Amino acid sequence: MSTEDNEASRGLFRTIFSAEETPNKMPLTVKGPSSADEMDVRFAENFSASGGKFVYCESQDKLVAYLQSLKTENKWNFIYSWEPGLRGFLSTLGFVQENDEEFLIDNSDAAASQCFALLADEGVIMLTPDQATHRRLTTFPPHHVIFASKDSLVPNLERGLDNFRGQYFDKLPSLIELNEKRPICKANHARLLDASGSSNVYVFYLDIPAIG
Repeated sequence: MSTEDNEASRGLFRTIFSAEETPNKMPLTVKGPSSADEMDVRFAENFSASGGKFVYCESQDKLVAYLQSLKTENKWNFIYSWEPGLRGFLSTLGFVQENDEEFLIDNSDAAASQCFALLADEGVIMLTPDQATHRRLTTFPPHHVIFASKDSLVPNLERGLDNFRGQYFDKLPSLIELNEKRPICKANHARLLDASGSSNVYVFYLDIPAIG
């Protein structure tokens, strides 16, 4: 990786926007602080303001380079993924190994998955039932790398719920929400499940269709 790419990578791994104070009595239904027109920028600002790490990848090659840099900087020995398509992609890059599933997740420094949707107004990640089930394991690694793309973006929670119901009908989606001052799951407990946990969450965003 060139010096220029290394500098770009280090910059992207930092939180790109400083956190903003949210009034304690702010209504739970209020949108995030960003007023950007572009959904990817709006999500990035809101997600980063809540403590997430957003990494914009211009291409799949950039994604691989940034992921390798993150793995090296954090001294991760192994990145675990339970999704077959993503697992195959990561395996070809040497990030995962084909082995016993229980052993791998117990000994992983980070987990990797895709998501159902990125909610731009809220800066929140929506997961499918399978993705959320794995995230709730007591052995879940302390770092979670989520791969998303332009077709993951939706403007808000309501649109995300509509899309989810169209595919999963009577099941409930789960959210990773990092802003503790706006507990969306608690305010919508009949429609949502909480998958937040304490993991350090990175979103690697590709401005092209999803991997796999």
